[in-house]
Amino acid sequence: MKKQIKEKGFFNRKGEDILVIIGLVIISSLLLEQTIRFYIFGLDSFSYEQMNSIKSIGDSGFLKESDIDSIVFELKPNIDSLFKLVRVKTNSMGLRDKEYSIHKPPDTFRVAVIGSSFTFGSGVKIEDTYHSLLENRLNKESDDLRYEFINFGVGGYTMRNKLATLKYKVLDYNPDLVLFVLDGSMFTDEEHKKFVPKPAMNNFFSSYVYTLLLRNKIIKSREKRASEFTQEQLSHLDDLDHELHEISEFSKDNKIPICIVILDHDYLHLELSKKIEVLVKKNHLYFANTIPAFKDTNFNDYIIYRVDYHPNAKANKLFADSLYKDLMKQSLLEKPQISKAQN
Repeated sequence: MKKQIKEKGFFNRKGEDILVIIGLVIISSLLLEQTIRFYIFGLDSFSYEQMNSIKSIGDSGFLKESDIDSIVFELKPNIDSLFKLVRVKTNSMGLRDKEYSIHKPPDTFRVAVIGSSFTFGSGVKIEDTYHSLLENRLNKESDDLRYEFINFGVGGYTMRNKLATLKYKVLDYNPDLVLFVLDGSMFTDEEHKKFVPKPAMNNFFSSYVYTLLLRNKIIKSREKRASEFTQEQLSHLDDLDHELHEISEFSKDNKIPICIVILDHDYLHLELSKKIEVLVKKNHLYFANTIPAFKDTNFNDYIIYRVDYHPNAKANKLFADSLYKDLMKQSLLEKPQISKAQN
């Protein structure tokens, strides 16, 4: 009988020890996760709302099917929510920008900016995006013209989405210049698919331990990845040439100068950008490139946070300064005139 009691006590203690170990493992894992979160996001890591905002645009609930089939999807109007730690608002037309009248006011120089996530401004306050900085700078410098940079950027847009935006949305605003931005998804290599709306996902419980470890591994092989990226994109240059020809014809037909902008903060993509420049000039379009501005810089200083490569406010400031020089040099910010590149 005593032996049975002792054995029972032993197993009880053993069971309790296992529960204690499991509890310690769980607590240690939670502490590790929170430590990693604090390392990446700082004080924002303690906020449920902020941490839940860290998700892809496809999981944000911000997108809806476009009425125009070739555009495929677009931003919902009147959004007011957090996304990647910053406040995102859209106007009544579904643009991440202030309200604009369709009719252009007198003495106004309008620039339509078409792009994807870098232009949308993922993880960056709207006032810190490159197009907002350009708009503010030019308005401070100009006495006789008011500048409006209208942001048509949507995260996830490829060349197909951007081309359709150019053809079916931009003309309504009567722009004096179009910045057609190659940012994020430069090329289109997927089949045309119908957009399927997704509800907003709850990302608060995502783990960043593995994400950080994976990113550190990627950083170590960044030069290799940049080389592989370049080789992959080179295979799409023929398609890009055809798309640039379409843009050029649109520019001629509508008498609107169009500047192809390579918006990138990774200097390792410079050689690819030079090959794209050749195609742009072949098609008689204007060209601007922000990559040279990032020579001798530390890539990690220009991303929104340690596990996301989207350019931060500091990068956007360099974008704006670089574009200002290129656009002024080509006299593209003066009152409308027939595109010199096409004469």
